[in-house]
Amino acid sequence: MEREIINIPRITIRSGIACQTPDPTSSYVHENDPAVSVMTDFRVVNPITIEPNVSIDVALNKMKTLGVRLLLVTDAEDHIAGVITSYDIQGEKPVKYSEEHGISHDRINVAMLTVSLESIPAFDFAFIQQSLVRHVVTTFAELERPHALVIEFDKTSGRPSVRGMFSSTQISKLLGRSVYTPLHAGHSLADIQHEMEHPSI
Repeated sequence: MEREIINIPRITIRSGIACQTPDPTSSYVHENDPAVSVMTDFRVVNPITIEPNVSIDVALNKMKTLGVRLLLVTDAEDHIAGVITSYDIQGEKPVKYSEEHGISHDRINVAMLTVSLESIPAFDFAFIQQSLVRHVVTTFAELERPHALVIEFDKTSGRPSVRGMFSSTQISKLLGRSVYTPLHAGHSLADIQHEMEHPSI
């Protein structure tokens, strides 16, 4: 017969005892786990957005503060118009834009470097629900960007919305090994160094 607990008895401890830490392997996922286990689900985690008229320096600082590499760019109706990444800001794009349009770096805003949704790899959430992590890894090897969006279609209206996203860096962290993407081959040395020094989302 189990004893009824009224209160929890205290114990005596002394200074100098060890403190447990998380098992680094306990958070790993496996290639045969559901694909959604490596997806950032915007029904669970709030999407991080930015307005198009904000300067790219402010956008980059926001990324650093929040520990992310991608921001969803909103339009006048607060819908998603595209994305901007730390690669876009810290790579060669601002330099080329400045030279081609004759403006200084500090006048470049998010809209000028935004990558349109049409240029971002995207997957149907219904298909992702049937897929495994290894399918995502294989697919990322064929992508030209380190991020992909997941789109969910409303069952009644068929209207699409951004349900979540995949990040090759995040998948690498969860798998405990690097996930190859051809985008690295096209990065400048500054881009590659940034990724090595800031292995976040």
